[in-house]
Amino acid sequence: MDGFIFQPGIWEGEGTISFSMAADRLPFNMRWTVQPESDGKLCFNQVVEVEDFTENMQNHFSVTDVKPESFVIQLENHLVGKVEGKGVLSSDVLAWEFRENEQGFEGFEIYEKIEGGYRMRAEFTAGEGLRTFVHGTIKKVSA
Repeated sequence: MDGFIFQPGIWEGEGTISFSMAADRLPFNMRWTVQPESDGKLCFNQVVEVEDFTENMQNHFSVTDVKPESFVIQLENHLVGKVEGKGVLSSDVLAWEFRENEQGFEGFEIYEKIEGGYRMRAEFTAGEGLRTFVHGTIKKVSA
């Protein structure tokens, strides 16, 4: 399978994050730890460090029901609980989306292959229509 979530190892990235309620773009760093497949399930963790935020965001993902062009993805963190979404993949793009859950969370992430890694963008809404916008890049740093 193509796409970084199917390649065990450490992936690191950087970019900017902004919010609909503020004009500032804050720098962030992220680190993905992708585990080898086990029992038909892929698991990976993501830690996001945003400048001027004291607490890091910890996201835990699992991927199941992988088909040549699609998969099921689950996200879990302390803000939204567990949400399940659908993913798609092609030779150049990996993407997934989450539809609204009880907490009012929905959003998408798109990863496009570039030389040496991926360019990413994401957008999320939680609750009262407040939106988060993310732009960045990631690359593999170790197997």
